[in-house]
Amino acid sequence: MQSSKTLSAVLPALVILTIGSIFSAAARAQAGAESYPDKPVRIIVPFAPGGSTDLVGRTLAQKMSESWNQTVVVENRGGGATIIGTEAAVKSKPDGYTLLIGVSTLATNPAMQPKLPYEAMHDLEPISMLARAPIVAYINPSFAPQDLKGLIVFAKSTAGGVHYGSGGTGTVTHLAAELLRDRTGAPLTHIVYKGGTPAMADAIAGHIPMTFATVGQALQHYRAKQLRALGVTSAERYPSIPDVPTFKEQGFDIITSEWFALFAPAGTPKPIIDKLNTEVRKIVTLPNLADRLTAIELISSSPQELADFVRRETHQWGELIRKAGLKEN
Repeated sequence: MQSSKTLSAVLPALVILTIGSIFSAAARAQAGAESYPDKPVRIIVPFAPGGSTDLVGRTLAQKMSESWNQTVVVENRGGGATIIGTEAAVKSKPDGYTLLIGVSTLATNPAMQPKLPYEAMHDLEPISMLARAPIVAYINPSFAPQDLKGLIVFAKSTAGGVHYGSGGTGTVTHLAAELLRDRTGAPLTHIVYKGGTPAMADAIAGHIPMTFATVGQALQHYRAKQLRALGVTSAERYPSIPDVPTFKEQGFDIITSEWFALFAPAGTPKPIIDKLNTEVRKIVTLPNLADRLTAIELISSSPQELADFVRRETHQWGELIRKAGLKEN
């Protein structure tokens, strides 16, 4: 009886102590967010310098640095289909001082790479979407089809079908073509290139009849009439190529984009995530900022919206990758 009384006397004190600890931790996290950042921040870009992801990362870093009056640097960690850079971010201290520009491979790698050293949506904290760029079916000007329906008819009536290039196996440029093939049954055969630039060069030279690429990757060649465009995977006609019809308006319900988003290591305090999200929302609305990013649409989202989006992308592309039997080369 005595021990019961002692326990009943101690329990309220333990509850008060626990609640106090929780509030103390929350207060520390909030205080940390208010002073954040008080030292340099690095943004890991999982590609070599010079590409679209690097450009998005450097634009974001510059604007954050200007806003915070604090150094924000881009660290390029390319290789391994973005796995090397992503793993470096995942293993970093979750304090808001290491961030990651994640791209569509976060959603495609789980099906393409059975032994990833991380689980993206478990080991990363979503912050916000940053940008997106739809995919275009570009063809050599001498290639006969005039639209997507013409392409499908041509492929089905031609021995060997139609060969196309892309930025590589499992990239969104490749998977957009695979989705078109899956939906139509057209014999579209992928020719694997080490990047979108050599695939585009071969399409211009006529070594292959077509390539799938983001709007910006081939925009200058399209404007110079070195390539024609059969369709774009945006929901509506895209401002950079307003004369190109969407896949959907041609009867193919395919809406997809290469996307770019900001993440932090899992466990990064919520007040810091919220502060970063607020900063991104402010940056993407800055006037004239989009002029630096050719044919890339700046967007933002809540952390939850980004998490939900990546899960949908992972499910959609995972099903297609497994159905097609695709493997990383």
